[in-house]
Amino acid sequence: MVRILSIWLPRLPLDRLIRKGDPRTNGSFAITAERKNAARLTHLTATARQAGLAPGLSIPDARAICPDLLTEPANPTWEAALLKALARWADQLSPRVALDAPEGLLLDISGCTHLFGGEAAMGAHARQRLGDIQIEGRIGIADTKGAARALARFSQQPVTIAPAGRTSETMKALPIAALNLSDKMVAELRQTGLKTIGQLYAVKASELARRFGLELTTALNRLRGHAPDPIMPAPKKPSFAARMSLPEPVGYLADIKNVLGRLAASVCQRLIQEQKGARRFELTVCCVNSGDHLLSIGFARPCFEPGPIQQQFARALNDLKLDYGADWFRLAAHYVEPIRLRQMRLHTEAEAEDHIAHTISTLGNRVGFDHVRRFQSYDSHLPDREFFQIEAVAKTAQTSWQPRPRKRPLRLFQIPERVRTLEPDRPPKQFEWRYHTYRTAKAQGPERLTPEWWRDSDNRIRDYWRVQTEDGPRLWLLNFPGVKSPDWFVAGRFP
Repeated sequence: MVRILSIWLPRLPLDRLIRKGDPRTNGSFAITAERKNAARLTHLTATARQAGLAPGLSIPDARAICPDLLTEPANPTWEAALLKALARWADQLSPRVALDAPEGLLLDISGCTHLFGGEAAMGAHARQRLGDIQIEGRIGIADTKGAARALARFSQQPVTIAPAGRTSETMKALPIAALNLSDKMVAELRQTGLKTIGQLYAVKASELARRFGLELTTALNRLRGHAPDPIMPAPKKPSFAARMSLPEPVGYLADIKNVLGRLAASVCQRLIQEQKGARRFELTVCCVNSGDHLLSIGFARPCFEPGPIQQQFARALNDLKLDYGADWFRLAAHYVEPIRLRQMRLHTEAEAEDHIAHTISTLGNRVGFDHVRRFQSYDSHLPDREFFQIEAVAKTAQTSWQPRPRKRPLRLFQIPERVRTLEPDRPPKQFEWRYHTYRTAKAQGPERLTPEWWRDSDNRIRDYWRVQTEDGPRLWLLNFPGVKSPDWFVAGRFP
């Protein structure tokens, strides 16, 4: 017979902060979320409840009751990450674990309970182990997923067990909300005087379906085991990580690099087996006196070789302070991608690409990858729109740079700089730019470019001139013919 264990984590957002040692959780503190067009309290500390607060209060009403109340908005991303971590933790109870988001887990414990001395002992063990890691949990065990979930959330006992084959009897006293129905459906049932699940048993299923729809009858059938509702564990993603615990702390840099080399070899071996590479690696170093230190490096393209990993970590390890040594290390690969195979060629361009990727990786790990940028070509006839900047590690489609029919300046100004005309002409015979006076020795142009009519930004016609000045600089002057102001601008500079 199938037996399901449900773990409800009623204070998961609050427990996440308690585990971090947040000092605010020692006083009146609450987690808030948007409910009914207002920020309302969802999870409260014991001190806040003793002050008279309750879930559902808006923040202004709560602070009117308890002026010392501190709040923080819920963080669904971090809470989901903690729930996934707890799902991995639950592997010690059963090999079949599924998420019951946002604050629960479901375990198929068929054939596992004898390992813990029975269902009651297993439930108590699970709750105790959760308490050891500062997580409050409530346990429900029944024949079906819906019943176990309802017992964990609506029973008064921390561990509630429905005897095998007697799930329907155990559920009679629970409120209708235990069926996990929509708020609208629960409100309609209460208006008709139906408050408990046992009262629904007395009504024919056909009458319930005719009056309330199939949502109610489907939930009842799943609760009682008359309709299939199996646990569907999410497929586990392969983990590319390795750790090492040492019997004695090590403090020499050479020893730490040796540990890193062994961890990198282990992680890279798994990556190669899966034909994958990683763009980011994180090394956790647990020091005896200062706790965990997280070091991270990135790569311009997926890496699967230990050598580059050790090379990029060298700078971070040199800056690491190890007064009393470290005895625990963990290396994990993130942003894992498939490896794209390349055909080898003589004098191959791949070698040049490797050098570029190595340079980008080194610069990115020193100054930040968001500060390392490169140019990307763009299909436009306007000089200032022929390219744009992207992060050097951005994954974009490869585009080729097409040579323009006319020569372009080596340096192009994104915002043309205005010049002051001293002797007007086309182009001006003498002008002032950047507080220097220049005289035109030779000019070539104009090169007339029409605007991109489908854009609303700038619809002026442009004339560009290549100007050789007597003082040496070769400038690219810009003028907008047909406008009232005959202003000239420097759009670029030739080498």
